[in-house]
Amino acid sequence: MKFFILFLINIFYNFSLKRKNIVSIKLEKKFLFVVFIFGLLVLFMTYRFSSRSILDFLLALSSIVLLFSIISSPCIRADGFNIFMGSTTLIKFAPFDKVKNIKIDSSHDDKVILSLHAFSNLHKLTFDSKYKNEIENLIENFL
Repeated sequence: MKFFILFLINIFYNFSLKRKNIVSIKLEKKFLFVVFIFGLLVLFMTYRFSSRSILDFLLALSSIVLLFSIISSPCIRADGFNIFMGSTTLIKFAPFDKVKNIKIDSSHDDKVILSLHAFSNLHKLTFDSKYKNEIENLIENFL
């Protein structure tokens, strides 16, 4: 029960940050495939190795939703970036004054890759190419 509540708190926190997005990341098919395979594996293991209670399946489903919230919440906001730090399941907000060395790679036809240094780490965010002008305008206003 404790893990279920912990997962729900993380899910609500990540999705509450996602609501403030101006430009959301592009969900690549490989990440969606990983979530799908993870979901199948977790549900299979829950069915096969647990007591098959409702709480077991709720915990399994909440872990799948938590993984989806982690990969879908990074974005650009009006006041900074939502980034995934890698060491926690919570999405971290990085205000523009904490961000250094922003680079835009628009050499790909279907995506724009934004590289930024925040909290002593390099983060790469991939966006759909249709948001290229909007991303450039937000970055210019920041700089």
